[in-house]
Amino acid sequence: MRTPPHAPFLSLRLGLAEEGCFPDTPGQAVRDFARSLAATARLARALAEAGERIDLAGLAAHVGLLCARALDLAPEQGREMRVELMTLRGDLDALAHALRLSLPDP
Repeated sequence: MRTPPHAPFLSLRLGLAEEGCFPDTPGQAVRDFARSLAATARLARALAEAGERIDLAGLAAHVGLLCARALDLAPEQGREMRVELMTLRGDLDALAHALRLSLPDP
């Protein structure tokens, strides 16, 4: 009997992780992490624009971890991450702008 892996965020088929769900390379893991953080930043931005209060505790730590993992990649793998990292930066800049606009006037 196969025991399903603990992977709560993966889509499952018949209770077991589908083939190809886990990244094969460190570069793919960093790419997936960057895309996940970008999606989180976009969600936070939408909530901020809707006037919701958001808690960003831990976001800086996750971005720091992403940067550390990207620096651990071989140079050619790191260059392949440019698009995802630039997208993440744009999403974080947009979030910062939305947060500034949501501040009450002094």
